[in-house]
Amino acid sequence: MNAQLEPLVALLRRYPFGALSLVILLGCGVGVYFLSDDIDLEETARLDRANEGEAMLELLKGGSTQRQELAAVRDATRRIEENLINDADLAGNQWYFYRIEEQTKTRLLELHPQSSPTNDNTTLYKRVPYSLRVSGTYEQVAAYLLALETGPRLTNISSFNFSRRDKEASGGVVLELTLELLGKK
Repeated sequence: MNAQLEPLVALLRRYPFGALSLVILLGCGVGVYFLSDDIDLEETARLDRANEGEAMLELLKGGSTQRQELAAVRDATRRIEENLINDADLAGNQWYFYRIEEQTKTRLLELHPQSSPTNDNTTLYKRVPYSLRVSGTYEQVAAYLLALETGPRLTNISSFNFSRRDKEASGGVVLELTLELLGKK
């Protein structure tokens, strides 16, 4: 053994706990030296994760609003689906117009279902066209038109024409309509 190292070895044998502590201290010093370079990288990764967490927290705060909006959209879709007509149910579809006639006290002179357009490219719904003539006083006919526009069935009025029934008779009006109801495909 080297003569210069013999006093150091004797000291280490005399104080083994101190020697072990010195070895651990040197190992920790080397570890700190190598790990200090990674601290900046780890700090930026931590900041990125913190920003992601804050963004998710904001989303969770707005989540109840989004759930309410989704419920409202589903309710509107359900109501639309319930109010679609069935093209094959001719009697039920015509009864819709007769109920409005009954409510508004008008007289439905003509009601004709027309053939659906063949070039209808809509994927979800079918357009079911009708033409009709209604007579009554101006107020009754206007109420019929309003009931069609605001009723449960989804109606698109293509054309309309108001005219007097007789030139001499007062208050007699005829309404001619061409319209489309939205139906199930």
